[in-house]
Amino acid sequence: MKQREETRRRRKARSSGLSGGLRAIQVELEDSSGNCRLQTITDPTLVKDGCMQENRARYQQTQTPHPTPPMSEPLYTMFTGPDANNNQQLLLEGKLPISGGLAYPTQAFLRHCRLHGSYRSRPFPLTVEEHVDFCSCTPENKGSEPHGLHNGHFKAGALSELLASCNTAFWDLPLRSGHVPELWKNLMNFAIEKKPGDFRPQGMRTIQLFNLEAQANYKKAGRAAMKIAEEDNIIPKGQCGSRKQHQSIDLALSKQLIWDLLILERRSSGWISNDAKSCFDCIAKHRVQTGFGDSDRTFGPTGDVPFQGCGQGNGAGPCIWVAISAILIDTMEVKGFGYKS
Repeated sequence: MKQREETRRRRKARSSGLSGGLRAIQVELEDSSGNCRLQTITDPTLVKDGCMQENRARYQQTQTPHPTPPMSEPLYTMFTGPDANNNQQLLLEGKLPISGGLAYPTQAFLRHCRLHGSYRSRPFPLTVEEHVDFCSCTPENKGSEPHGLHNGHFKAGALSELLASCNTAFWDLPLRSGHVPELWKNLMNFAIEKKPGDFRPQGMRTIQLFNLEAQANYKKAGRAAMKIAEEDNIIPKGQCGSRKQHQSIDLALSKQLIWDLLILERRSSGWISNDAKSCFDCIAKHRVQTGFGDSDRTFGPTGDVPFQGCGQGNGAGPCIWVAISAILIDTMEVKGFGYKS
């Protein structure tokens, strides 16, 4: 009954233009006979604690229980230790010595991390026109991390030539210098249902609300990087997602045509469909937002290693995933696999 009430409450809140923040979670309990049952928790403190615990485990998937190769030795020290900058540059130049002790897929991935010969670096400064366009198009009621200025402040500031010029200069500084203001390090985690009525923390999707200024820069950097990559023709043909004038359904059509051809030729084959689990989650101060309000406490990694990943809702997230998946696609194409247009 509580589950149905929570579903109706959130649906009604969303239809009224409210967030419909989470006010209940479900936890799995095992009884004496070994059967699993769901218990609904509505205590505000326990709801927030449950969300924090799940998010911490989700953001540390690259470290535990099964560390990924970049988070294991020797790669972790190689790319985070004293020689990190030099090793990263050697990797991009294709000159980094790759240990034969690494698994073959890891070796192949590292070899394809080198820069393409057609790539040329160029700046992407933020202009006043871009700033005004972004602020004018951003809905005033769109959620952002609550510790910074509200969307409405910048929307109103875009009407003033002086304020727009000042804000453009402030937003452009991090793009040029790489400095991250402390205010931008606050992230608000907001849980939404993947499946209606499923309020188990592990079954929900966590969206990160970023500071508006940080989000604007993420989108700017993502768009600029994708434009450069398209101009230099360094994105493989098999990458159809997150690109202009491309759609992922092309890959689905190609897959179906391949199956039809195999049937006509009476040939045997195998097919592997792989979903990149938590490709945006695996990402500093984190808070959680529920129907009971914003948490006063923050949560972070259990050790010194920061969370990995860019976070669900990051404006540069699609571009970052293209950069990673493009290497995987290139690696497969060398072996003779891949999408042919």
